[in-house]
Amino acid sequence: MKAFLPYPITDSKLISSTIAEPDTSEPGYSFEVTYAEFDQVSVIDIDTHLVYESLVSGNIGNPVTDETKWILKGNTNRWRMFDYNQGNPSVGTSPMTVVLRPGKRIDAIMFDGLKASLLDLTVKNGIDGATIFTLDGYLRSRNVNSFYEYFFAPFTYTKAVANFHIPPAADPVIYLTLSDPSGFVELGRLAIGSSIDIGAIQWNPIDDSDNYSKIDWGEFGKATLTPIPSIPTNELKILVKKNRLNAVRQFRELANAKAIVWSGMDDIEHPYQEALILFGVYRNFQIDISNPAEAEINLSLKGI
Repeated sequence: MKAFLPYPITDSKLISSTIAEPDTSEPGYSFEVTYAEFDQVSVIDIDTHLVYESLVSGNIGNPVTDETKWILKGNTNRWRMFDYNQGNPSVGTSPMTVVLRPGKRIDAIMFDGLKASLLDLTVKNGIDGATIFTLDGYLRSRNVNSFYEYFFAPFTYTKAVANFHIPPAADPVIYLTLSDPSGFVELGRLAIGSSIDIGAIQWNPIDDSDNYSKIDWGEFGKATLTPIPSIPTNELKILVKKNRLNAVRQFRELANAKAIVWSGMDDIEHPYQEALILFGVYRNFQIDISNPAEAEINLSLKGI
């Protein structure tokens, strides 16, 4: 079981992106333009990439800080992948390329909310430096159990990928390219950081989700269904050696009320890895130290 706190990505760390900013759906704000209700505008400055939506018609000359006229929707399309507390993906034309230079050592990377057929990742030591790590693969597959499924079953996308084997070079530069034959790709979150090995996950993990959808039955039994995205959860038991316990306890304190990348499995080829990748918070991090040789952790996680 590995985890990491994502490094914040600022203007100085994002070297380039093929996603335009502002996007056509989020033109830059102007005091001289009259905005209709639901019109969206962007406000872009150093380390500020925000989108606001108009709350009223005939909206002219009102600053976006006026909460009676505007509501903050989130980051611009280019920067949504680095807004870890939301679920709207960055959407780009295929191929979409992003280059990051975090300015510090990393050993882990995670992609979430993927919708692409091909992922191509290269990490170099410095701009145009030596390649120290590569990862590429197809993210669209069709797992079949019959001839009928072979011909007619739909393809599915791998939605999450995590890797914890990047060599910790002094000046890592990350080159990511996503491609899809549809002409568009999506990336919900891109996170990098330095990971901790929490311990060995036991083979009784539970992958679940909290369902917030609403189902209302009317007077004559007719159901009204209001789908709301479910939130993934994991229930895990982990064994940790006694000499690692203090480091794990310190990470528990660091991770309190923070968005953390958690991964219960290192093998990216294993069919269970995606189910055990979760971007979220811990609800319970109980450590049983009754065994003198190793402690048992009961870890309860919830996505955000």
